[in-house]
Amino acid sequence: MPSTLKDIAKHVKLSVSTVSNILSSSDSRYNKATQKRVLQAAEELDYHPNKAARSMQGLRTKVIGVLVPDLANSYFPDIIHGIEHEADKEGYQVLLCQTYYNESDEARKISLLRQHRVDGFILFPIPFSHRNNKIFEKLKKGKIPVVCVDSKIDHIKFDFVGTEDYKGAKLAVSRLVELKHKKILCLSFGDESEIRSERLRGYTDALKKKKLKFDKNLVLPGPWEADAPADFLISLFKKKKPPTAIFAMSDLLAVWAYTQLRAAGYQIPKDVSIIGFGDLHEGRCLDTPLTTVAQDREEMGRKAISLLLARIKKPNSRCKEALIETKLINRASCFGVH
Repeated sequence: MPSTLKDIAKHVKLSVSTVSNILSSSDSRYNKATQKRVLQAAEELDYHPNKAARSMQGLRTKVIGVLVPDLANSYFPDIIHGIEHEADKEGYQVLLCQTYYNESDEARKISLLRQHRVDGFILFPIPFSHRNNKIFEKLKKGKIPVVCVDSKIDHIKFDFVGTEDYKGAKLAVSRLVELKHKKILCLSFGDESEIRSERLRGYTDALKKKKLKFDKNLVLPGPWEADAPADFLISLFKKKKPPTAIFAMSDLLAVWAYTQLRAAGYQIPKDVSIIGFGDLHEGRCLDTPLTTVAQDREEMGRKAISLLLARIKKPNSRCKEALIETKLINRASCFGVH
């Protein structure tokens, strides 16, 4: 049987309330010798607090629920690392669930985490999904602390952590323009997300600044699958005046383009320069390492925890938004046009 507060109290000959106060906080009412005696007894008796019991008493569990789409995607682990590192510093534990971009899994795992009485949520909402909006409305009405990362939920305002997508995209395309590229393909997300629209706006504004014409035919939706065929991509480069550079809205799209073009006989960057977005390890490990826009994903995780803990302390405060800065990482995948 697990040890209880009563067992410790009996062992040290103190009241249960005194033992509870010492174990739950550094209460200045008790001298250091008494605190040490209680802590040693707790260790000897292998005591672990019953968080479920604490939650039933209306106390905080010091546990945070995190819903992430898919940890197989190398974008997410660094964010989770930032979340866990900062949570540990603040004395919080993390319960991590994956949704696999499935609305049913998202709903079920939110319910599961609520059963565990988590103190709040960090969510990576499924983009363009409205199926679980009633669940999110209940979280909002119940003043359950929530921070959204990357994607927002339509018509329901929560604290939010994202990236300076517009500035990052503009930075990337401006670099290609500096290298004298005039025909730049934008390998785009195949959706209507805010991330896509901001990165597309950065792409178009960088062209306009240098008086280069925007051509909608040079905005190509990329695939979700890394091994998807690339017939349409390759056909663009077989034309009489092909693009000389690619701005990809993610490193995974950039790696896909790099792999497909190399397989078709093109040399990177001699024939085609490529810039990605994200600074994922897949891009760093290419034979020709990928120039990219770096996102500080660990900082995104740390900021998410910071906003969540502030929300836990002040549930009625105004919602806040944090956009993490980007920077250009120059590597070998870009080459100037002569």
